[in-house]
Amino acid sequence: MVLPAHGCPVYNFKPRITLGNDLLLPASLYGIRIPPGLSPSGIPAPNFVTPAVMVSMLKDPQSHHQTGLHVVHGLTTSEFGASFANIAQQWRQVPKGSSAPFWQFYGGDVYLDLTITVSVLEGDRPQPNDDLSRRIFAIIMEHELLHVLDEIEIVRTWMPTKLPADNMVLKYLTNAEPVDNAMFQSWFKGSGFSDWLKGGFWAPEHVRRGSLRDSPAQRAALEDQINDLRIKMVNRPSP
Repeated sequence: MVLPAHGCPVYNFKPRITLGNDLLLPASLYGIRIPPGLSPSGIPAPNFVTPAVMVSMLKDPQSHHQTGLHVVHGLTTSEFGASFANIAQQWRQVPKGSSAPFWQFYGGDVYLDLTITVSVLEGDRPQPNDDLSRRIFAIIMEHELLHVLDEIEIVRTWMPTKLPADNMVLKYLTNAEPVDNAMFQSWFKGSGFSDWLKGGFWAPEHVRRGSLRDSPAQRAALEDQINDLRIKMVNRPSP
């Protein structure tokens, strides 16, 4: 990588998605409708959790769920971070007329790292040869896959279009202004830059989209569907 004469290195923000559960879900097996934008071959299998574990996850400060008496059947959680593809090559020491080193950005890829995990209540695990329980599971997963899609779109399309206008990105990446060693170690080798992007961009958009998906009206409609199927399960004739 060579710094152009005008001082603006070439770089790209690239999404890097990891699933919290290594297992994939055969969505068609359960009749799960996959939202456009998600690949059928990349649907994450959920972790089945107890109600106590679900409640503990809902207490996360970044959770968009509001506390209340409703039952949360499924939850999609995400962890965000930013990293340089090869920081040793992308940042170089530059002469600054001082004994202390200064560093300058020379371009290359910047990863927007995202780990996505889907959790479903153990009581909603689909049972073999039970069409009603499989339908309940499908309803829950169809809703959670909308959250998965939102999370992926934030780092795949939304953030890459927003970040170039950020003051810190403009100053230290686009314009490649040198930084002293203390800032380089804490911000770019450390977590400062990642935390900046997380707090200023990812977290607010994550909460905004999640709150829209889990509005009171949406949550009530989901619970009504599940409750109707539960009633059918209770009232069906014994085999």
